[in-house]
Amino acid sequence: MSKPLGIPLRGLLARAVARGYHWYALRTNVAKTRVLTNWLLNAVAGDDFVRMGLRASKLPTLREFEQTDAYLTPDQLRARTASRPATG
Repeated sequence: MSKPLGIPLRGLLARAVARGYHWYALRTNVAKTRVLTNWLLNAVAGDDFVRMGLRASKLPTLREFEQTDAYLTPDQLRARTASRPATG
């Protein structure tokens, strides 16, 4: 369900209005073209066609997906905060 300008919409019309809004909000014409092409391919050939070749053969683990290596360890965090002067 979508409610643009306070008018409740359902079904295909609601989906079209929501997609139109999101498409309009994209900043560049390149992004708009990619999204519109993706939607059209998805509508004609289905989701599998659009994703063909883009999926990894092995699904990532949760750890790989979250990229937890980007965070500091507790020891690194203590070392960084201990070297800073206290503010207040």
